[in-house]
Amino acid sequence: MTNLTIQLLAEMIDEQYRPTPIRQLSSTKRKQYQADAVRSTRAKVGAALEGGTVLPTRQHIRDALTDAALHILRSGHDDAGVVRQVLASVFGAEADVAAEKIASGKIEPKFFTST
Repeated sequence: MTNLTIQLLAEMIDEQYRPTPIRQLSSTKRKQYQADAVRSTRAKVGAALEGGTVLPTRQHIRDALTDAALHILRSGHDDAGVVRQVLASVFGAEADVAAEKIASGKIEPKFFTST
């Protein structure tokens, strides 16, 4: 039976219709659901980018903060020491490698272009 048929039957017996939870779907239906969700999200992001902004999702906020840190490091502002300290605490002895990649331009900002 289709979801519409089940929904109509549920309404006929005065039961609230509850669709099958995503975790209980078969693997093919769950994959299709996830693919549709990703496609929808990408369409929203694409529409927002065309308007000149991005949606404030968790990943976009992280990307924007990354762009800010890249700009601070490349420009040599006083706050660059704070960003270097974070790199050192995250990457340890490999922090110099990360700093070299940033300085050489191997890591590009995603949203922000510094001039």
